[in-house]
Amino acid sequence: MKKILKMSIKSIRKMSIVTFFIMSIISTLVLMSAIILIPGCKSNLFIEGNEDEMTQEVSIRSVELLWDYPVKPGMEEWNSLNTEQERIDAVQIPKDVLGKLSAEEIVNLCISFPRFGYFTAFNTPQDGFVVMLDKYNIFRHLILQKDAGKSLIAAYKDAGMSGFKSLPYSNEFWTIKLDYLELLLSQKEIIQSLTSEEKIELLSEARMKYSEKINNEAFASLPGVLPTLRIMASLLYVEEYPEFNASQNRQTAIRFIEKGWLFDDIPPIDEIIKMTDNYLIFKN
Repeated sequence: MKKILKMSIKSIRKMSIVTFFIMSIISTLVLMSAIILIPGCKSNLFIEGNEDEMTQEVSIRSVELLWDYPVKPGMEEWNSLNTEQERIDAVQIPKDVLGKLSAEEIVNLCISFPRFGYFTAFNTPQDGFVVMLDKYNIFRHLILQKDAGKSLIAAYKDAGMSGFKSLPYSNEFWTIKLDYLELLLSQKEIIQSLTSEEKIELLSEARMKYSEKINNEAFASLPGVLPTLRIMASLLYVEEYPEFNASQNRQTAIRFIEKGWLFDDIPPIDEIIKMTDNYLIFKN
């Protein structure tokens, strides 16, 4: 197991697709070792079990919240919920509250979302986000906010390899939490809402995170760096960067952007990194 986690990105790219998926499954088991899935689900499994540990929240945040989740995993009220629909309903935000929330409050509520790991139970990260978008109104509200990207980037910049550096959120299950934050930032609607300066800021931060990840045991695997690569590729794609559009690997990169995962091919990692560096040089 340790050999897999320490494997260099260069070595991973030389793997066969079959070997890669074996490694992916093992890595996922490591991340999800403390998670128990609800029995009885058929196609898509919902995360349950140790949710009280996985999504433990703190009450102090960077802004004073107008509203907070009244029922959370770990509470007696949560344990009394008997069905999946009851758990979904418990974390919905009242409609009269949604309209009063600032962009920063919405981002705070997304980061502290009691079921942030929900996306990991589906075939691909994007499949999981689409389900979350359908089931939870906070995410539908998030992608409609033009100013949400600024607060998301601020949180991303505060996120280190072992947790948030200064923001007072729970760092439990940090590898999944960071993946979740990067999943939000890779959404087309979020990227499109950014100013030119914010796009450069996000791309620069993702490039830095990639360098940090490949030198960190917890993230130095292909599954560990895919969420970061997706932010870079998605931004280049949304910006219609000429180098991206002219790439022979464009369709492979787009398939990766659309799902955030791999199927029968591996995204052109070196090329995405090179294009990111060239974009930043060009814009600066």
